[in-house]
Amino acid sequence: MSHVNAPLLIVLGRAAAVAPILWLLSGEPPAALATLVVFSLAAASDKLDGYLARRLRQVTRLGTFLDPLADKLLIIGTLIALQGRGLVPAWVVALIVARELIVTNLRAIAAARGFSIGASFYGKAKTVTQMLATFALLAMLVVPGQLLFDVAYALLASAVGLTLFSGLDYLAKASWALAGGPVPERWRVPARAEGQGSIHGRAR
Repeated sequence: MSHVNAPLLIVLGRAAAVAPILWLLSGEPPAALATLVVFSLAAASDKLDGYLARRLRQVTRLGTFLDPLADKLLIIGTLIALQGRGLVPAWVVALIVARELIVTNLRAIAAARGFSIGASFYGKAKTVTQMLATFALLAMLVVPGQLLFDVAYALLASAVGLTLFSGLDYLAKASWALAGGPVPERWRVPARAEGQGSIHGRAR
């Protein structure tokens, strides 16, 4: 079924949450607590839409496509707003955006050959760590302190490392498609199976 359903509405709401986050952080002073609440609810909805999609049997190709996109918009949009306040280096945001663009193009090349490289542990860990780092940076605006500062930037450093590593891991797997050679079976997920079984069955 391709019509709009509850899980898809939640995904769209998560993507749309970027707008109020940007607005709330643009003020002087920023509405830090409200921003943290909006981000937390949007981030938590990532689990809710997947659960409902499976429970209600409303997994769709559109939802499977938009779900990871909404995550990326939420994270990158919030990090851009934090960068504007001097809390995140511009190169960190550029690195994350570059990684997503490269992986998206590699997926398109792989899809043209009729297969999809499945999500790796590193890609999933990257998304979770980026979410946690972004949450900690927002929390730091609400409750400033050295401990939270250290935690936030340790998570951000981990997110940067996982962003690089997961991107290189994906590039190594996709290099088989780029070279035109056969793709090892352990790295292949048939294209026709993509989007089946779970709204979370996607590459990160």
